[in-house]
Amino acid sequence: MSNREPTQTADYKALEEFVVNNDELLQLEERIGRFNIFDALGIVNAEIRHSKFLAWLLDPNESHGQGPLFLKAFLMDLFRQSPLELRAINPVKIDGAELRGVDIRREWRHIDILITCEDPKFVIAIENKVGSKEHSKQLERYRKAVKEKFGDIHNQFVFLTRDGDEPTDEDWTVYTYEDIHRVLLRARNTNATSIGDDVLAFLDHYIRLIGSRFMDDPKIDELCQTIYKNHRAAIEMIVERTKVGRSELLGALEDLIRSDKDRWVFINSTSRSIALIPRQWYEVIPPIGTKPSQDPKSWLWWDIWCYNGSCRWRLCCGKVKDEHLRRRIAQAITGKKAGFGLKDRKKELTPAWNSLGLRHIDKWTEDDPDPVTLLPKVEKLLDKLDQEMARVPSVLKKIVGEWEKKK
Repeated sequence: MSNREPTQTADYKALEEFVVNNDELLQLEERIGRFNIFDALGIVNAEIRHSKFLAWLLDPNESHGQGPLFLKAFLMDLFRQSPLELRAINPVKIDGAELRGVDIRREWRHIDILITCEDPKFVIAIENKVGSKEHSKQLERYRKAVKEKFGDIHNQFVFLTRDGDEPTDEDWTVYTYEDIHRVLLRARNTNATSIGDDVLAFLDHYIRLIGSRFMDDPKIDELCQTIYKNHRAAIEMIVERTKVGRSELLGALEDLIRSDKDRWVFINSTSRSIALIPRQWYEVIPPIGTKPSQDPKSWLWWDIWCYNGSCRWRLCCGKVKDEHLRRRIAQAITGKKAGFGLKDRKKELTPAWNSLGLRHIDKWTEDDPDPVTLLPKVEKLLDKLDQEMARVPSVLKKIVGEWEKKK
């Protein structure tokens, strides 16, 4: 009997090359695969454990021994980013405050984290969403519970999510794990010599967990792009044969958007959403985005979300070099006067991520419906959105033209 291996197919060779001759894959595994205590404890997607650890960090009376260090850093960043009308207190006042009489509660009336302070007097409610979604008007109920209990005390309501999800109640402030990462990293680096080694180790593990799992990492992005470029056939075959991490409907919708380059510019995708820009918009959007790993024009985009039995459309804007220009553009395409079907924003734009409009475009009864049945319907609804906002490029062109003349 011959010991020779059977003739290798092209697919087999592609997989072998992907596994054996792939230095970038080893670098990626080293970067995201290093031991992490929170990963080992199963905290990655566990909202209760994230809330418990954050409450421990924020509590000045806890065993980390840093007093109000983390709480003050969090509050100053939160208030600085928040619209004026939603701020509990001016961040400058927090900077010089001693924060006396702080009480951190978990699951008070089902609110994930409740922070109360006697001097200065304020209350902060935090609803933490890592994997699940808001339901049953819970934000409205939580807000009413806080106001009923604490009356006229300065209050603020924080909707903490991975991706900057838009709360249904406009009295809630959007805050993300990218913000948490930035705040903790700054506090850690500024105070590294005074934080105990054991606390520092836990803090470093948590910061790395958020950085590698919840937010963009330019180095990881670069490695992934290189791996995909060099091993595209193997990766696409793995995805096709395993169908990992996303619904068939979302995958079919991404294929549709990628194939129609005359109409859409594909930006990126996750297991739940696709980011894109209408081609006509893309041609006139000014390149003022500041995210290192992205096209500088992709600061204004559409999000298409397909999960939990529904499909949603959301217009978003991100960080830019010119806040005044971004504000002008947002004002020109939102609100009743603009005529694009978007509601007037009651909140001021924050320096980071903002939602400019949200709309449910379809609902169904199955969690992962048949894409053959629903894809044409979703495509038709996207066409309708595109038609309703067909004048946006001309509005953008006018504003950008005036901006370029003043440069």
